[in-house]
Amino acid sequence: MVSKTVKVNNSLGIHLRPAGKLADAGMKFSCTIQLVRNEKVVNGKSLLSILSLGIKKGYEVQIQCDGKDEQEALDTFVRILEENEAQ
Repeated sequence: MVSKTVKVNNSLGIHLRPAGKLADAGMKFSCTIQLVRNEKVVNGKSLLSILSLGIKKGYEVQIQCDGKDEQEALDTFVRILEENEAQ
């Protein structure tokens, strides 16, 4: 299992577009992907689950990946969240 905490700097937070990118990317991996915020754990492959976290600017989100391609999945999620910071 690998994990990393990312701080969201996008002024809009994680809205529909970046949540969709995360969910679409997550579906390409066989590992389990979870996002954690304030002890709430959701499926990182589910658009509605990601949106349910209500992630706003300044919030920290932990990404947890467990399985065969866990490191690649983690790197992909971090990259998407970092790209989102520039939007």
